[in-house]
Amino acid sequence: MSRLRAALVRRRGTPQWDAVLRGTGVVALLAIYPTTRWPDVGALAAFLCITIFVNGPLAPLLPATYEPVLMITGRAYHPLLVALIGIAGTLYIEYINYYLYRAAIMHPRLEGARQSKLVRKTVALFEKSPFFAVWLCAWSPLPYWAVRFLAPLSGYPVQPYLIATFLGRAPRLWFFAAIGLVVPVSTQVLVTITVSMVAIGIVVVLHRRPRGERKPAGGMAVERAATTSPREL
Repeated sequence: MSRLRAALVRRRGTPQWDAVLRGTGVVALLAIYPTTRWPDVGALAAFLCITIFVNGPLAPLLPATYEPVLMITGRAYHPLLVALIGIAGTLYIEYINYYLYRAAIMHPRLEGARQSKLVRKTVALFEKSPFFAVWLCAWSPLPYWAVRFLAPLSGYPVQPYLIATFLGRAPRLWFFAAIGLVVPVSTQVLVTITVSMVAIGIVVVLHRRPRGERKPAGGMAVERAATTSPREL
């Protein structure tokens, strides 16, 4: 018993990672009973897991994947409920993304990319109005992956980064969940689109990662950003 207690109270990694691990464990334990008693809870839990996956480090390789999921789920549940669960999963994974991307970006091998003229100009542009940039990319068609690396690269704190993400993403999630009932596209087609996009993303990852070499998804985002014009932000 003492060993179990010691294992439970011992911190795992940084305080941020320790909080993520403990929070995930608590949520998993709390979800066991309601999932077995009410099937709808299980379905919404699956939606939460999909939200975390498609918004994770592989998100730059999964464009237009989450919107069909929102529309499908919005046909079965109230759009507001879908938006609430979606934003909870989004903020959870974006918190993790912030530190994953920061660790990848600060890798010594990316020193040249960080010091390039284009990246420095892009960071300077972001620093003029970081909150607005995150908020704008969170709800608009602009690439959100850009602020995923610009925020930690510029040292922008995680708290306002998540607040701006919430203010931009929450109405976007509700919108796509709400239009699921009126869009004249069958659920089967939406499922096919989602599965196809995920499959394409996996193929791209496998193709870009030859055997013996594994590169963090955040590193791919930085390399892609190095060739992106500041106007795209």
